[in-house]
Amino acid sequence: MNVAGVVKDWLLIAFSWSVIKDTVTPVNLIGYGLAFLGVAYYNHSKLQALKAKEAQKKAQQADEEAGRLLEEEREGGDGLGKKSDAEA
Repeated sequence: MNVAGVVKDWLLIAFSWSVIKDTVTPVNLIGYGLAFLGVAYYNHSKLQALKAKEAQKKAQQADEEAGRLLEEEREGGDGLGKKSDAEA
């Protein structure tokens, strides 16, 4: 069951309680609370995993950029700090 299905069920329960005046027992409320906590935890962990993946991707991009800069320095790509034969 996906999260949207759980939310739909909550809305259906709220509708039946408020409009149809269906009874809601304390055991029902505990179950609804546990379901809510489960959905909240699921969304929290999913968001944390997404943030970790983005941070890893940024770190990888930074490492690749640093590798390119080091490679350019080895090849003498920008010529900074080096004198040409005419200047020497």
